[in-house]
Amino acid sequence: MHSSLRLAHLEHLHLHAGSSSRFLGADQEWYPQLWQRKAGCGPTTASNLVAYNANAHPSLGLNPITEKHGMIALMETMWTYITPGIMGVHLVSQFSRGLERYLADRKLPLRVASLALAKDRKQRVGFDEVKEFLLSSLADNQPVAFLNLSNGEVENLDPWHWVTIVGLEQEEEGGSLVVEVYDAGKRWLIDLTTWYYTTTRSAGFARLVM
Repeated sequence: MHSSLRLAHLEHLHLHAGSSSRFLGADQEWYPQLWQRKAGCGPTTASNLVAYNANAHPSLGLNPITEKHGMIALMETMWTYITPGIMGVHLVSQFSRGLERYLADRKLPLRVASLALAKDRKQRVGFDEVKEFLLSSLADNQPVAFLNLSNGEVENLDPWHWVTIVGLEQEEEGGSLVVEVYDAGKRWLIDLTTWYYTTTRSAGFARLVM
C-alpha cells in the first residue's frame, strides 16, 4: 500500500530574496563567519523548526519568517543557543537543550521531543519506532530535525550533518521509506531505510510539540 505524508503548509519554509529567488528552508552558507558556515547546520535546522511554527501559529507572537534576511537574523540568534563545539552539534541532547532554552527565554508554549539512535545496532531503537516518530510529527504538522553522523550507503546525504525532514513516502508495506528533506535551500529525497541499516554512528531526530 502506497503511503505518503507531508507538512500541511510547506510554503511556511519557502523564503524569498528579491523578486525572483526562492529558497526551500534556510542555508548554513548564509552565516557571515567561516566557522558558522562550516559548523552551523544544527542552529540552521533549529531555525527551520522555529520559522515553520512562527508562520503556522501567529498566536505564538513570533516574527513571521518569509524573507532570507529574516531567516538569517533568526539563525544568528539560534547560534547563541545551539553553539557548535569542535565536533559541531553532534548530540541530539545538545540540540534539544539549546532549543529548549530558546523556547523558555521567550515563554513559548512549546517543548522539544527527541529520539536518539545508539551507535551499537543491538541497542538502537527499531526502525518502526523511527517511522512512528516521523509519522506522528508530520501528522502534527511539525518538521523534524534529523542528525546524521554517518550516511552509510546513502550517497545524497552529507555525513556529520543536520537536515530538516518535511515529508515521507513509502511505495508499499515493507518497501523503502523515503524522506523529503530541506537542506541548503533545496529539496532532497533520502532513502531512510537504507540509511538506517547502513549508518555506522549514532544519530537522532527532534521536533517541536505544541
